[in-house]
Amino acid sequence: MRLLLPGLASVILIGALASPVSASTLTEKKYETSFAFSYDDTDDVGKSIDLDGQFQWIFGDGRHEIGPKVTYFKFDPDLGPSTDGLLIGPVYTWNWMPAKDKATGFLEAAYEFASGDLGDVADAAWEASVGAKVFVGDSAAIRFDYYFRSLMGADSFDDQDSSGVRVGLSIFCGK
Repeated sequence: MRLLLPGLASVILIGALASPVSASTLTEKKYETSFAFSYDDTDDVGKSIDLDGQFQWIFGDGRHEIGPKVTYFKFDPDLGPSTDGLLIGPVYTWNWMPAKDKATGFLEAAYEFASGDLGDVADAAWEASVGAKVFVGDSAAIRFDYYFRSLMGADSFDDQDSSGVRVGLSIFCGK
């Protein structure tokens, strides 16, 4: 919750300062490339880092996006060896205000397959998130989202659920 309040305050501040003069809407774009980052340090458990990258085609007057997503995941427990790996799979985004030139809210869902060290303990992951894209200029946006992810355990490993806040950058192209 400590990270959620500054994130929401940042969304409101950037939204108030974003210039609509040079902004365009999602209805005018064809592609979105985005990168996001999250870091979590849980007391007596460990630290985790997520780096996400995705490329999506925009269609349906800017309401829908679909494409591939890649997530690098690293977990450093307070005790024991670290684990890292890649999650790769499809992602779908629904933008609920694509015609707005300052910001749009979005819902996102992904299903990713695990590889690397992570593939030893998890087969795949599903993820759902809700967030906002605050447009800064004609072809970029700052992304903020709250996500929930479930790593589906392999063989004798339990599922692992996590949630957090991500911050990132989206770049839009094509007309």
